[in-house]
Amino acid sequence: MSGSRVRALLLVTLTALAGACASATDRLNEGLELQARGRYMEAVYRYADAVEKDGTLREARERLVAAGDTAMAIALDEAASFRAQGDPVRAARRYQQVDGLLQTIRSVGERLDPPVGYDRDRRMVFDEAIEWWMALGDEAREAGRWTDARDAYASARADFQPTRAQAQTSVDAETALLLEWAEVELADGRPRTSFDLAQSALEVRDSPARDVVLGVRDLQHRALEAGTLVVAVPPVTASGAFRDALGPEFEIRLDEDLALDHWTRPPPFVRMADHAAMRSELRGLLRGVPQTPMLVGRVLELVGADVAAMIELMDVQVIEEDVERIARETRLLDGGRARVREPTPVTWHLVRGTRTYRALADIVLVDYTGREMTRFRAEGGFSGPFERGEFDGNHDRLELSDEERRFFDSRRQAEQHAALEQGLMDELALAIAAGTWDQVLSRIP
Repeated sequence: MSGSRVRALLLVTLTALAGACASATDRLNEGLELQARGRYMEAVYRYADAVEKDGTLREARERLVAAGDTAMAIALDEAASFRAQGDPVRAARRYQQVDGLLQTIRSVGERLDPPVGYDRDRRMVFDEAIEWWMALGDEAREAGRWTDARDAYASARADFQPTRAQAQTSVDAETALLLEWAEVELADGRPRTSFDLAQSALEVRDSPARDVVLGVRDLQHRALEAGTLVVAVPPVTASGAFRDALGPEFEIRLDEDLALDHWTRPPPFVRMADHAAMRSELRGLLRGVPQTPMLVGRVLELVGADVAAMIELMDVQVIEEDVERIARETRLLDGGRARVREPTPVTWHLVRGTRTYRALADIVLVDYTGREMTRFRAEGGFSGPFERGEFDGNHDRLELSDEERRFFDSRRQAEQHAALEQGLMDELALAIAAGTWDQVLSRIP
């Protein structure tokens, strides 16, 4: 290695060492400033940073232990004071700070021993803090402050290293609280809230007890009985503009897709009315008359439904994007494609790009009186590639290879359209079903 390269490498090494030492010195100085201001606990962490960055910094090591001893003494005095004031939680927090302090000092190779009986005193204070949280939860539960009570019970097993028995007591208390809360919500006419609270009671622990499982099932069953709405869906209709764009088959296929898939999987608190009965009763009323909320409402009572979801496809847009037009030359053939009619080349284009469909549907929820309860929109979109051949004339007269002629194949283009329309239908059906469920469920408290 040349002398210049050695000097350069040495300079880089010395610069890095100087930067590390400067950083360690900065941390030492920050610790000195904090210690001078009486903030011993924070000073300890600065000294520990300095030692971690430069283990040879002796002053940082000495001050780390000295400041740590003072910080520990202050924290334990404060813990005793909080305990005397009847605040075991703040006392326990001080013990947690001391635990963190001792761990930090050990992590950089130094040692600071806590006073005799530290572990015993800490366990006693932790137990008192856990009992305090449990008592706070019981008090809040009796006052009907359910959220405060649940938070207190959860804190009892989360903060202060509870024993297995203490954790189980906390779990049992939170579970009983949630079931009691769920019963109150059900009695107050909020079945969905009751159902969800009961489910939360089932999830407080990984393996709930058998009596809890049975209690939750019973409560949720009663909530479903009290709150379930029966929904009927008339046939999907479409505006004239929509039919002009995609044809009348689209609405029929969408209606079938919804009936065979999405309407068969309603969420809890929704039940579907008999599909065939709905259609039969509606046909008898309409007799060629367009669907109206009033006519649809008259059918609900006949099929035992609470609400109807009227769906009309309103608009569709077809957009071609990122279009590439590739010019290609060939010759015209005579009638039988056996003889070249003229040597003059002609141009046709291979067109490629992305076709995007965007559709919009109006959904109206109607009650048995024919009253419009709410109206909302569902949107669906789907994109995919397309390619086709374009020629200003009869493409059958072009001299083309089999590979080129497929770009003019009407069946292939129809398959492209059908695949994209199917994707649009799937997305639109999902949006319609999801929107319908959301709107129906929003009416169940």
